Amino acid sequence: MASALVHRGQGFTIERIVVGALDNNVFVVTDSGTGETVIIDAADDPTAILEAVNGRSVTSIITTHGHWDHHQAAEPVGAALDAPFLLHAADVDVAQKTPDRLLDPGPFSIGDTGAMILHTPGHTPGSVCVLLEGVVLTGDTLFPGGPGATHFSHGSFPTIIGSIEEHLLTLPDDTIVFPGHGEGTTIGAERPQLPDWIERGW
Repeated sequence: MASALVHRGQGFTIERIVVGALDNNVFVVTDSGTGETVIIDAADDPTAILEAVNGRSVTSIITTHGHWDHHQAAEPVGAALDAPFLLHAADVDVAQKTPDRLLDPGPFSIGDTGAMILHTPGHTPGSVCVLLEGVVLTGDTLFPGGPGATHFSHGSFPTIIGSIEEHLLTLPDDTIVFPGHGEGTTIGAERPQLPDWIERGW
């Protein structure tokens, strides 16, 4: 699938490519002024990802969590672009791969665009979300209609609910949510559903 522009922010753009058997979303975030680019979840199909970035200056590959379907193309894409593969320390064992650099929570720059790495454990111990102005890329932490799966041995439903409450539902209602699979939503659309998620337990 070719990349498609899904968001134009203040000074940055976000493109999406859908790849692999599980229809993973790969996001390409580019600072409009400098052209500096970051790939979020090099999930599969390195050829499609390389075509999407099309010679742009890719400075890193951020991986939202260690599940195999989110980083299958990280190594070949990173090698082709000389871009480091970043992963939170708590998910190195989940990924069974050693990242080029550990991904620490906190401020993160993409050219002149400021972002924030939010540590949102629950789906996996090292799950992260990437927050930009007006938009958050949630990996498998939050989808339209609820949190990501927590039935794995390293998952925890109470933990993911706590992460969503603390880091995501505190964002403005109009914040756009782009998850790791499927279509987007907004924080305002999801916040009222929290009691239902807690009651059903998944």
